[in-house]
Amino acid sequence: MKKILLSLVTVILIATSVFADEIKFTASAPNVVELGEQFRLTYSLNNKGKNIKIPALDGFRVLMGPSTSSSMSTQIINGKVTSSSSYSYTYVLLAEKEGKFDIKPATITVDGETKTSNSLTIEVVKVNKTQQDTGSKQSQNSASSQKITEDNLFVKVKLDRNNVYMGEHVVATIKVYTRLTIAGFGDSKFPSFDGFLSQEVPTPGQISLERENINGTIYNTGIIRKLILFPQHTGEITIDPFELEVIIRQRQANKRSGFFDDFFDNYQDIRVPRKSKPIKIRVKDFPSNKPASFDGAVGNFTLSTTIDKDSVKANDAITMRVKVEGNGNLKLIKPLEFNFPADFEVYDPKTSQNLKSSEAGMSGSTTFEYLIIPRHAGEYEIPSVDFSFFDPKAKIFRTRSTKKFTVKVAKGDGDNSGTIISSFTKEKVKFLGKDIRYIKTNDFTPQLKGEVFFGTTNFYLAYIIPFFLFVLAFVFNRKRIKENADTAKLKNKRANRVAMKRLKMASASLKAKQKDQFYDEILKAIWGYTSDKLNLPLENLNKENISEILLSKGVELELKDEFLSILDTCEFARYSPSAGSSEMDELYQTSMDTITKLEKNIK
Repeated sequence: MKKILLSLVTVILIATSVFADEIKFTASAPNVVELGEQFRLTYSLNNKGKNIKIPALDGFRVLMGPSTSSSMSTQIINGKVTSSSSYSYTYVLLAEKEGKFDIKPATITVDGETKTSNSLTIEVVKVNKTQQDTGSKQSQNSASSQKITEDNLFVKVKLDRNNVYMGEHVVATIKVYTRLTIAGFGDSKFPSFDGFLSQEVPTPGQISLERENINGTIYNTGIIRKLILFPQHTGEITIDPFELEVIIRQRQANKRSGFFDDFFDNYQDIRVPRKSKPIKIRVKDFPSNKPASFDGAVGNFTLSTTIDKDSVKANDAITMRVKVEGNGNLKLIKPLEFNFPADFEVYDPKTSQNLKSSEAGMSGSTTFEYLIIPRHAGEYEIPSVDFSFFDPKAKIFRTRSTKKFTVKVAKGDGDNSGTIISSFTKEKVKFLGKDIRYIKTNDFTPQLKGEVFFGTTNFYLAYIIPFFLFVLAFVFNRKRIKENADTAKLKNKRANRVAMKRLKMASASLKAKQKDQFYDEILKAIWGYTSDKLNLPLENLNKENISEILLSKGVELELKDEFLSILDTCEFARYSPSAGSSEMDELYQTSMDTITKLEKNIK
């Protein structure tokens, strides 16, 4: 009976969780398709529905559909039941006309209610003649690999605009464009964005490719990184190229044809370096009618000011908050400067920020908190202060003002000074009491006490010892400058220390189970040590020439093989599905031993 009752409760909980979920009905399809291409239009629903109705599909022909599929999963974790279900309705369409077509929302009935999907826009492009010829050649000889060129694989840094005001945000998107099969990515070098304040825009950790039309040719594109840039000076600013190593997977042609060649394909991964073109952006200065209260804020903001109390006793603290809220360069806004009464002790303002970065720019708020302590009784006024900013959309300056506050300060406990008039400042009373002096009428005769210091041994030592110490410090400093000037020798001396510091960072990543960061730190430690120890730039070191370099420096053959084995293990592990902690521990110890041996072997 208990088992039946428990099963019934479980079913009720599952049903409750299913119906409690918000019903979502979404449509998905490629953004760009070729004229005459077949593709799928899919509607997804997280609950069971019926009577799906799709809109008129102008420019497309329905070849098949809807084909339906469903799935359901249930989890019970610590007594909490969670359940999810999904239903999909798939149509196969044929693109018959060229142009951009809007697909209106579809409808479906769920529990007697009508749910509406999102709308879609699909672009149909005519097949590029070069692209069509290339495709026909590949189909005629499927075993041969397609030639890798700048036309079918490239990277690009895209800006949403190239002409802005100083401090106005620019969205920079770093993308890869390909018509080949990508197996992964290798090393990358991002632009330094000199002249900008950069802020990362959150993007998915896994790069997903989407179709995009570039001058009549369809590419698979993926976003590598997205940033918001705030230019910090006027004029023309150049953004450096972005460099990326792309791993392309191609089918390898077999020279000899065997019986099993039709059943097994032979693929190879090719590392292809790509480099984007530098781009320029023109940054304009502000209009000449800048108000005196303008301090570089750009965007659209609101200003609010609050004070926690306006009636206190002397020596009690008051907190005043100034909040700037909106969209713009909030990170660069400076605290407002108030003209507080002279009898107020004011501490440096505390700044707190709640910011969010997106393609629309940086939004949120910056709050300045002022701690104020009135020291004397009286009635005081905190005057209003102007805050000006430049609105780039309207191309004008706007000014907001803080509130004016009146603070009543009563006499504090144990304060015998009485009430102080606020208009009478400390500056006017600080010399009081200095005009009265006692007059001495008796005779005054100065007398010497003790021995005379001048001409004694200690007198001369007081000059000789500092001079001697100065000479020693001068010689030591000259020696240190000479050693620092020898860059190669300096790098050689600190090579082992820098490598061990990298290995400590790798150990921390190992404990935190951050696999990718662990292998990156191991590689940086190995390559960095070799570069510093051999006094060779990193770009001149690679797996092809490192063997000869190490052997020429007197490194033993076995130690050289251990060095190359570490490099191979790290590069393989970065693209392998997983690696155990024991293998990572062993690699960490091997790397430390190898660097120690290299320190003794390199001549």
